[in-house]
Amino acid sequence: MVHRIRLTASLAFCVLLSSAGPAAAQDVAPSPPLAESAAPSEVALPVAVPTPEIPRDRVVEAWRSAQPTSHGRAAALLRLRLEYGLGDLRAPAQVIHAAAVTEDAAEATELARDLAPRMPALQWIHVQDLWHGGERGAAVKAFGAMLWETAHQLESQRWLLANGLFVAWIVSLTTACAFIAMLGLKAFAHAAHDLGDVFSLEMPSFARWALLASIVLMPLCVGEGFAGTVLVGFAIAFLYGKGRERGVLLMAATLWIVALHPLSQWASIATTVVEVDPITRSALAVTQGTGSRADVERLEAVVGEDLVAAHALAYLARRFGMDRQAMADLDAMAERWPADPVVLANRANIEMRAGNTEPAMSRYERAATQIESATLLFDLSQAYATVFRMEEYETSLARAQRIDDREVQALSRLSDSKLVADLAFPLEILRDRMRARGLVEAPSARLAEWIAPGLLGAGWSATAIGFAVVVLAGWMLSRGFDRSSACTRCGHRICSRCESAVWSDELCDGCHHLFKNPESTDAKLRMARLHALSIRESRIHGLTSLGSIVVPGFAGLASRRPDRALLGLALFAWIVTWVRWPAGVLVDPLWLGALAPLLFTVLGGIAVIGYVAIVAGGLVAIRNR
Repeated sequence: MVHRIRLTASLAFCVLLSSAGPAAAQDVAPSPPLAESAAPSEVALPVAVPTPEIPRDRVVEAWRSAQPTSHGRAAALLRLRLEYGLGDLRAPAQVIHAAAVTEDAAEATELARDLAPRMPALQWIHVQDLWHGGERGAAVKAFGAMLWETAHQLESQRWLLANGLFVAWIVSLTTACAFIAMLGLKAFAHAAHDLGDVFSLEMPSFARWALLASIVLMPLCVGEGFAGTVLVGFAIAFLYGKGRERGVLLMAATLWIVALHPLSQWASIATTVVEVDPITRSALAVTQGTGSRADVERLEAVVGEDLVAAHALAYLARRFGMDRQAMADLDAMAERWPADPVVLANRANIEMRAGNTEPAMSRYERAATQIESATLLFDLSQAYATVFRMEEYETSLARAQRIDDREVQALSRLSDSKLVADLAFPLEILRDRMRARGLVEAPSARLAEWIAPGLLGAGWSATAIGFAVVVLAGWMLSRGFDRSSACTRCGHRICSRCESAVWSDELCDGCHHLFKNPESTDAKLRMARLHALSIRESRIHGLTSLGSIVVPGFAGLASRRPDRALLGLALFAWIVTWVRWPAGVLVDPLWLGALAPLLFTVLGGIAVIGYVAIVAGGLVAIRNR
């Protein structure tokens, strides 16, 4: 195996240049070749010895040797990026943009975008420059194009998927748990009273509450964890809930099951899909310029069997000027994967640079039937122009412009009739690999174990069976079980075991006579009672209004709309998540930049508007009731 180089990390590159400043960066001289450090031989060799390739990062060398201006460095790096397929040069692009003065900010953005054209952070800055410059239509068009391209980029998809699933897991789990807890607390006093009656009608109130609390906390003692406590709370809420409340409780239980099992597994896979596959992690690190010697050795160990590793090492050889090694890598890849379009195109470039147009053209045409690439079609047009096939030249160039006009313009501006550009590292194979590893080979998620370490965490079917048993038991008990309730007028407990006469589950005996049979009561006592109830109702109304504003979901329950309560809890949970992590749970400040907090802010603003609307609607319903 040919000796591989030590990688110069892109992040270190960025830190070095940004800390030293532009002036210091231009004063750094290129490090001498390794061969120069050895003492010259005193005896001349009789035969010529081939000089070994000295690996040097072409990006760093071009930066150091270019004119110490943003234009000079951008021009030098642009040709390297295009000719050798180096992808987005993130760190140099960020340094060039950060070093610009205020009056040259827009121009510096364009230079940075030339070096990293697919970087959403720079695209968003470009949209802002257009907007502030008065080009509103162009800004809107660029914004739409940015969103479309961001949604189709592998790294952006990873960020969106990981954050989306993780936030959905947090919101779903907390929403379902909070709604079940609210209805359980609402019925807790009546459940404690009825449970105490099973043992003794004379049991003190504190003993009844302690008995029910011990039952609620018992799952923690038997190893079922927090999920068992939620199941007990659901049982209490379902047994004492009414028709609409039971329906929404079933929705909350379904949300809980989905969040606890499949959603937690998907979130875990999305956040660890790169970490669980060392080859994918090392390939990404190498192609982004942040790899280490360990990453290179890991890829070298499987280069003959793994296409991802082979492409990553071929990219590495191109970037570090190891042309003979790059040719050997492509030859080996062409022998093992002869139909790979990137291998065909980059091997054709070697033929074109050697003057072998016909073999190169054949490879270009075979590759063009498999992938849509503006760079590949530009190379094909260059081959057609060399043999004066002008009609095919114009057709290929037009197709390339339709795919990526900006890239074709950048290649054309170099004004080199012999220029051919290598294709960058194919991220599509990484996307397929991560999909296969994440959905097929990834281990089970461990997030559910924190909440459900017992039988309820064994799988979604175990949790669903637990809730189904509770629902069936609740329906069966509700037919013959005499539940206590509270009078809607005075709040007195209504219980057939404690009261001599029970008229309904909403009016106690005293309020029944007061409102349903007023002629049987003394007029003065009736007026005094009505006055006391009026004062109580006024206080209850004030506390209800305050609770609707302060307590999430309370407005929906107070207005007898449990569905609104569940939705309000979900919106509030999302608002809290947004406030806690305004740029996402998993932050990517370099690639997305200010675009990440913008996306979260838009969604958070929508959640705030929806939550305020639910609270306002609940207050209006309470007032008109």
